[in-house]
Amino acid sequence: MSWGNRSRSTSRRDDRAVARQEADFDEHEWYGVEHSSRSHSPHHQRLRRRSNSFTRSHDGTEDLEGRPPSSGFDEEIHTSRRPSGRRVGSAYIPEWPPQGFTPPADMTAKEAEDYICSGASIFHGYCEVVPHTNEEHTRFYASAGKRADPDTDRAAFQNETFKNISLRLMGTTEATKPWETLEQPSMAFCFGRIPGTVCLNYWIGISGSIYPPVEAESDVKLRKPGLMGILDRLRWLERGLDDDDDLLYKDLYDNLIYDPEKKTNPHFSIDRQISDLITVLSRRDWIDFSHESNQVVAKFFTTKNQMRYHQFFFQLLLAVELHLRMQCSGDWAKTKILPQLPPKIAWDLAVAQRWLENMAIERPRTSDGKSSINFKLLNKRRQIDALRNFAWTLKWPNMPEVEYILKEHDPKEIAVEDRSADAMSWFTGVVLPGKSMSWLIMNTLIDCDRDTNALLSSLTHIYPNSGFQYRANTYWSWECIVGKVLGAAKGVKQIAGWIGPCHYSPDLKRIEIARVTQRTLSQKLLVKDVESMELRSDPLGAPDHHYPVEDYELINPDMNEVTEDIRLQKLAFNLSPDNPRNMPASHPDPLIFDASIIFALKGQSYPLALTYDVSFITAFPCHFGPHVLFYDYEFETVRIADLPKIENWGNCERRAMVGPEARRARDEHFDYNDIKKVLLIEAFGAPDNEVFARAWCARWGLSAITGNVYKTCVACAVREAYAACVSVVIFTEGRQDDEVEEVDRRERDEDESTGTGTTDDQSSSQN
Repeated sequence: MSWGNRSRSTSRRDDRAVARQEADFDEHEWYGVEHSSRSHSPHHQRLRRRSNSFTRSHDGTEDLEGRPPSSGFDEEIHTSRRPSGRRVGSAYIPEWPPQGFTPPADMTAKEAEDYICSGASIFHGYCEVVPHTNEEHTRFYASAGKRADPDTDRAAFQNETFKNISLRLMGTTEATKPWETLEQPSMAFCFGRIPGTVCLNYWIGISGSIYPPVEAESDVKLRKPGLMGILDRLRWLERGLDDDDDLLYKDLYDNLIYDPEKKTNPHFSIDRQISDLITVLSRRDWIDFSHESNQVVAKFFTTKNQMRYHQFFFQLLLAVELHLRMQCSGDWAKTKILPQLPPKIAWDLAVAQRWLENMAIERPRTSDGKSSINFKLLNKRRQIDALRNFAWTLKWPNMPEVEYILKEHDPKEIAVEDRSADAMSWFTGVVLPGKSMSWLIMNTLIDCDRDTNALLSSLTHIYPNSGFQYRANTYWSWECIVGKVLGAAKGVKQIAGWIGPCHYSPDLKRIEIARVTQRTLSQKLLVKDVESMELRSDPLGAPDHHYPVEDYELINPDMNEVTEDIRLQKLAFNLSPDNPRNMPASHPDPLIFDASIIFALKGQSYPLALTYDVSFITAFPCHFGPHVLFYDYEFETVRIADLPKIENWGNCERRAMVGPEARRARDEHFDYNDIKKVLLIEAFGAPDNEVFARAWCARWGLSAITGNVYKTCVACAVREAYAACVSVVIFTEGRQDDEVEEVDRRERDEDESTGTGTTDDQSSSQN
């Protein structure tokens, strides 16, 4: 039997609204929930005022008051009491109401906490004004779960190297909180456990100010050091700063910048030198690495433009000087300076940190009046191993060729790092955090496969709505709607921001890049939506003195009736009108396509256009479920075979309307975040059922929570939908991941044992 539609009287809802008014409960005045424990007193005593904006954590990093450590590690699991129930084999089947409570019995606040909230996910939202901006520029964060919970909505990184997609400045460990990272939203809290999905924190974060307009300017005068002097100083700093304060002062102010108070009050103290370096790096003529177009760092230290080359190393040297001084300052720099740095200078520090971790400069050599500069690639072997892991996981069609190139046994072959700026960035390890890393590793893999014949060389992070076909497979960026939908297909993996191997398309050439048209959603979360996340999704409903057991319902899905009538028939692409007119056959840029998926539904073809750039959010795991659901969280269920009957669901209806009603909708204010009812899609059975559900969402412009019924319960997934302001939940049985072929390492290990394999400390020369 299906879960059924909710159809209950609104009288209790009205009574509870009255009780809420009597409690003088103001949603806009209160902020979040205490994370150490949930008070059992009635009304708003469980909530606290949003008081001081910031606190300091034990490691000296800036923290928002009351924010839990991370998404998925919030508070200790409360296990004092579980709902009454029975065991069926090894499964725990709760019953409602529990023993001792017969309707219309009421529970006290503490009893309700024990019976209803035990093991249930709690969703929190947080807001933080970006430094040096006004309150219009705010970053958003979200968390859920329990501190002792080993489970989370985040996917594990398949290789330690892939963690470089995120960066915690001046940190020796990876970030445990999404607000600790330089890049925002944090890529450490981005990828969901289900391919093609993201975490709740990332979904919330993309509505915040990602690239706030922060202007910085400086009138500090620079000296004009020569290139050899800059490189010599960089090479010296690989050992750290000098202990001699006089020498430290001289190296900075006699060679790099001017001391504005040299005659009256020389800047011998580290803190004043830090201030001067921040000021000089604020000049507008420096490279701004916070811009995505500048985040392939290798193009600056491999350029033939000598002025640009000199400028990069001068800027790098100043950033390294600043980075090392801030490290020497300890907690003072972390707590006082780092959180207030303009984004541009923070990204300068990221370049400095990644350079020092991965690169070394050899003493320049001079021959015939020309200098040759050699760089040591300290972690080349690590980068090669990560690339091989990436390629094998995606089942790259031409692995023998890639393995041959990566071994570098043929002296006639170009060194792997010299094949492109992307390859140089990857193999040096000078990879900046953020979305660009995904494109660096894929482009590097393509560079190591000569059979691609340069037909995939136009792949770039500037166009994230892209993918490509290579031989019998397609591969898609995690930001492309095709990849988001096909992530649910059988055998598809997600690794380092790429999804594949996916279905072949007869509409694309054997080797071809496809840029996909995808409309941006109108929905954007506001501060009030983020701050009220917990209030709108509390397992108990509105705070009260007592909680009637009849206000809650236990929902157990019936998975016995599974649809087997849906199959993915074709991945289709049609040329988009957005392509240039009268385009010649030799047009260098990739073509733009409208994408759709054609399904076989009950013996007939059923196409679904992938029109909108929607998101799929991995449902956070819960424990001791299934949990009961408060009656005010309305939902409606539909089996996957009946999904085509539903049109204009929820907050997509205004987007799809045409004619006079559409004009009225544009004139009226429509709140996309006001969720009236959630649609539960039962996509049990074959993986193509979930692909169909995701494609339907992309057709109508509806983002969705995607949940594994064995990881989370209906009640928690529905409440997460209300918290995230999405009106669709897709439920599946999960899937048994196909095993990835293990790399045959015997030959490589033999090479390493005889000293013929590639090792670290490889050198790359620049003239």
